[in-house]
Amino acid sequence: MSSEGDVSSEVQQMIEETQAMMTEGLFEETLRTQAHVDPIDLSALLDVLALGITNSCWRNSCVETWHAEGRLSDGDMMRINSHTTHGIRQRLTGWTTEFGITSGSSAALAEVTVEDVDLLAHRIFRWLTNPKRKLPTGITLSELAQSKEELEEYEDHADRRLGGFSGQMEEKGVRFGLLYMACHGALACSKWWLHPSWPDRVQRFITVLDNPTDRHWGPDGDWLKRLEAEPPAVRDRGALHAMLLQAPWNLGIEAAEWITDAGIGYLAPTKDPNPAQ
Repeated sequence: MSSEGDVSSEVQQMIEETQAMMTEGLFEETLRTQAHVDPIDLSALLDVLALGITNSCWRNSCVETWHAEGRLSDGDMMRINSHTTHGIRQRLTGWTTEFGITSGSSAALAEVTVEDVDLLAHRIFRWLTNPKRKLPTGITLSELAQSKEELEEYEDHADRRLGGFSGQMEEKGVRFGLLYMACHGALACSKWWLHPSWPDRVQRFITVLDNPTDRHWGPDGDWLKRLEAEPPAVRDRGALHAMLLQAPWNLGIEAAEWITDAGIGYLAPTKDPNPAQ
């Protein structure tokens, strides 16, 4: 990796100017305008923070390589990513409660120290990298990794990302670091469970299932025609709607595969049943 001395003065100046533009105010405005998240709402902020940590420390690792290699299907990824987000969100709730942050305002986070965040990061690291952690697909993390070396590769990734998460707060402050990661989640995970747009996405998906002429299915409904018959869990629209909103990791293998094959991730999160594609 290049050191700062290997970078030209012009490039270094550009880096410093870009970093100077990254402020708490910018992050808050980004959350409001691009993700419709009120950064003062503690619960909403923790939701997208959980997404950012999951994406950074879990999905954007060798896990995605394992996905590309075929160890995990698209349906598996939807279930595992949502379950991991849920687990991290639970730990965020436990952490804030432990430190007496029970109000609905994120302003209460002002009392949190870097050492407190280090404790959170350590707990998340231990949970994420536990070889015996049971994934919703039925196997453990160790079984997914398949070897000690690959498990260690994932552990190293999680350690570096979580270390960076808390480490930047030494210079920039705790709220800066939390908002930075929350923006990551809000912008990078707009198609994931727990994102504020997810309920609209789910509603749109349920709607198009019963409309074979919807533009989502392409000319003459070709996409829909290529799909296998709907699994029983998909045919029960009410139960499917509730499951997708509350706990998509509990979907069965067949249903999860059908849903991802049907393109839930490609739907525009809009209440308009026939948006321009």
